[in-house]
Amino acid sequence: MKLLWRLGLGLILIMIAGGCDALNGNLEVNNAAASAVQPVFSVKVGDTDLTGSSGRQISDAYKPEITVKELLDASGLVTFAGDGKSLLTVNHISLGPDMAWEIQLSGKPVADTGTVVKRDDTILITAAAAHEAPFQPVILTVNGGVGQPELTQSYVMPYTENLTVRGLLKSSGLVHLAENNRTLLAVKEYTPLSNEEWKLKLNDKTLLDSGIDMKLRIQDELEISLVLR
Repeated sequence: MKLLWRLGLGLILIMIAGGCDALNGNLEVNNAAASAVQPVFSVKVGDTDLTGSSGRQISDAYKPEITVKELLDASGLVTFAGDGKSLLTVNHISLGPDMAWEIQLSGKPVADTGTVVKRDDTILITAAAAHEAPFQPVILTVNGGVGQPELTQSYVMPYTENLTVRGLLKSSGLVHLAENNRTLLAVKEYTPLSNEEWKLKLNDKTLLDSGIDMKLRIQDELEISLVLR
């Protein structure tokens, strides 16, 4: 009887220990899940989401009691103007004249970049007209690809009536066209190698040479990509 009693007691102790281990394991998982929650970050120009993979940089840079400015600085996603408050570029996106970046924290405009960011906050940076004029952008993106990643940058520019693809390219100051006004010779002073060329896409659709005469609409996205022949 004593042997059976001892065996029974041993089984009970093992079950209790197993239950405690399981409970501790669940608590560790829950705590890890809770600590994994990070601020959600996004960048928008009008209706266009240009966040890409930048949310990961914000997540990696976040730590408790960090301020909006400290977090954006640490992420490497933005460049601040000399005043340390207004933004010049966000996620490799520059704004044209009469445009400005606005930072929102959990749906409210940020007046003080010294505001502390909580772990469950959302950070939204949007482009808007600097004055009361309507915000009518077109987006020009240079994509240097794997070969020339340092050329990759987006430019938000003002839409004007009857603006064409060629007109946007010329007004950007980034592109040098051939004499036929169709072929791209250089972009941001980069001339393609013999096995490379610049290609145009409008709203993710490849443009033929004749497409350079197309008229643009508000929110159109024109991309110049460096590709292999």
